[in-house]
Amino acid sequence: MKKDLLASVIILGLFSVSAQAAPINQTLNDRLAFRIGPFFPSIDTSVQVGDQKQDFEDYLDDNATTAAIKGIWRISNHFRLNFGYWAVNRDTSTDFDIGVPIGPITVPARTTITASFDSSLASAAVGWSFIRNDTTEFGVDLGLSALSLKSALDASVAGITVASYTAFDETYPLPTVGVYFTRALSPKWSLEGRFSSIGLSIGEDFKGTIIDAMGGAEFRPWQNVGFGIAYVYNEADAKLKDVSDNLDIKWKYQGPFAYITFGFGEVN
Repeated sequence: MKKDLLASVIILGLFSVSAQAAPINQTLNDRLAFRIGPFFPSIDTSVQVGDQKQDFEDYLDDNATTAAIKGIWRISNHFRLNFGYWAVNRDTSTDFDIGVPIGPITVPARTTITASFDSSLASAAVGWSFIRNDTTEFGVDLGLSALSLKSALDASVAGITVASYTAFDETYPLPTVGVYFTRALSPKWSLEGRFSSIGLSIGEDFKGTIIDAMGGAEFRPWQNVGFGIAYVYNEADAKLKDVSDNLDIKWKYQGPFAYITFGFGEVN
């Protein structure tokens, strides 16, 4: 009986030491972390005024390579700040042999027309992690996303700009509500995801919806440096009521995001 009791105590003691010695996945323990890398979105954008609809991909590339950044600041064991930024700027040029109207101006023949569509999304949200332990983090966040949209046409002759027309150039801060999670599969591998969305009207000037989501896997071979691959999905529908008689802009950007993680500090 004493031998059985002694053996049980030894086994429990070894199990306890083993559990305490098991390394924590550092992705779940960073105080501050930045995920930076190239974003390769496929793009679908359009603009509609009344019954007239124009797809930007008729004259702009439907894919692009840009940079993106996603970050986390764990303020405490349960409070954290999620933030991120990406921008996609596209333009194309075409030569015309006849006069072309741009807004109220008709430019002469042998003119080069440059069309552009620039968009960006910056976000910051304060989150509360309902579940926060060595293997899992799950919570909700509330924040703001700054949605920026710009489209312009420029005309030049022999390299000299003779006319410029901006269809819209607007930035709107939109409140967002989101959920996020991180799950450690091992001391070095983890899965993570985040989804946020909002639908909002701002007086008589703006009505829009936005969806921003990301899911991916991360490999953390070192305490301060890791690597990951994720899929980013962003969709927006913005109705600019004060521009060109209820201009309706829609876009959908989605594609892989390959990144390097730089982590600093520890929460636990």
